[in-house]
Amino acid sequence: MPFGNVAVGAVDRVHRDGLGLVLDDPAARGKGVCTYACGALSRWAFEELTLFRLELGHRTNNPASCRVARVAGFTVEGLQRRNLTYDGGVHHDVELHARLASDPH
Repeated sequence: MPFGNVAVGAVDRVHRDGLGLVLDDPAARGKGVCTYACGALSRWAFEELTLFRLELGHRTNNPASCRVARVAGFTVEGLQRRNLTYDGGVHHDVELHARLASDPH
């Protein structure tokens, strides 16, 4: 049974960066599945795609996604105000994290 997916999108070959996305199934939450997948995706993107930077954003009202990002080695870089729109037009702030190929982890 799939728990979700992990993908690298918006790859910029000039700057060697991309956007890391994690979507998880509620049944997988709290079991480390997303953290493991995010770490594996990062290693693959750095080694196989030779990317240098990955970004991950999450709604500020989602502390579980923040924990996943931090444990997977992503550093908080800032706040994107009202960057995502969900729930019938509600605008949400997004906390931006990034991980570099040169970061320890």
